[in-house]
Amino acid sequence: MNTRFAIQIGQRHLRPQYQLGAPASESPVCGGGAVGLFAILTSHSLARRADIFTNFGIRGTIQLIVLWVSLLVVGSMPAVAQRPVISTVDSVPPSQAPWEELVSRSPWVFLGDSNTYAGGYVAQLEARLRSAKLPVKLLNLGVSSETASGLSEVDHPFKRPCVHERLDKVLLMTHPRVVFVCYGMNDGIYDPPNAERMEAFKAGMKTLAEKVIASGSELIVLTPPIFEPEPVAAKGKFGPTDTGRYAYFAPYHRYDDVLEQQAAWCLSNELHATAVIDIRTLLKEHKQQRLAADPTFAYSKDGVHFGDEAHGLIAKQILTALHAPTELIEQEPTAAELSASVERTKILRDAYLSATGKNRPGLPAGVPVWMAEQIVSEIK
Repeated sequence: MNTRFAIQIGQRHLRPQYQLGAPASESPVCGGGAVGLFAILTSHSLARRADIFTNFGIRGTIQLIVLWVSLLVVGSMPAVAQRPVISTVDSVPPSQAPWEELVSRSPWVFLGDSNTYAGGYVAQLEARLRSAKLPVKLLNLGVSSETASGLSEVDHPFKRPCVHERLDKVLLMTHPRVVFVCYGMNDGIYDPPNAERMEAFKAGMKTLAEKVIASGSELIVLTPPIFEPEPVAAKGKFGPTDTGRYAYFAPYHRYDDVLEQQAAWCLSNELHATAVIDIRTLLKEHKQQRLAADPTFAYSKDGVHFGDEAHGLIAKQILTALHAPTELIEQEPTAAELSASVERTKILRDAYLSATGKNRPGLPAGVPVWMAEQIVSEIK
């Protein structure tokens, strides 16, 4: 039985969740099922029981009786699945902490928008796990422009892709054991805060969470990151446009307010995720430190698509949140290790996105999955 947590790194807050199994009545070896089986087995006539002695002998018959009695005893006990088991990271020995469980589960699948598709933080994680000889396969299946809500601005060159157009096939084909999701940047469609759009984001995320958890995978949610107004202001690109509308190329000047609302909701963990990791607070605080030394600092050139520094911070935050060993967090991968990880994750990304169905134009064609697996196995 997997115990689920919400981990808010900024405040070190743990929120244990219940995960209950099926009622005893639904199991043929629990509760009424065992009693019913016992009744069936013991309802034969005396003549039929004599046949049992004949066919199985005394020893075999005794073993059958022991089995029947065992089923009756088990059936009369309260089902374990009906009792919630609660555990927190701080209350269990280090060997039983979530990190050890998560690295024993493979593959890890990453879903998200363009910052996930870019793959920087996924490659950072892959390089670190590989250097520690942890046998975890990472699949980056982020898609640029994607949303969880299904919303799209009028002036977008094509209807924004939605993760729900491909989610079922991704889960079926990859059989993930851990799924990381990071959405929100595109879900507000670069407009001012709006209750209807916020509800669409919540609904999309809830459906996503339900399907991931139902698949048997652990769900790890990354909060939306930050929107940076400075690069947009420097180019004079704030909306609205002449048509009075906002879009990714003409965003609302305080669009970060939308991401702030989304992040706060994610951290409430209505999604019942194994972990909710606050990358937003990390990026904001680190940026303030960098601005003190360099007033022109920004993670991105357009307010949205951040570079290597932010990707590295996010990778470390994920490891920290999941209680990875300190040495794994602090030891930076070499340039050669990171380059190899970037190559491996991109080849697998393109292959699996092609195989599971592209939901937007412009994605590169990938080789067949079997070929991609062969190629990356030879990249050291």
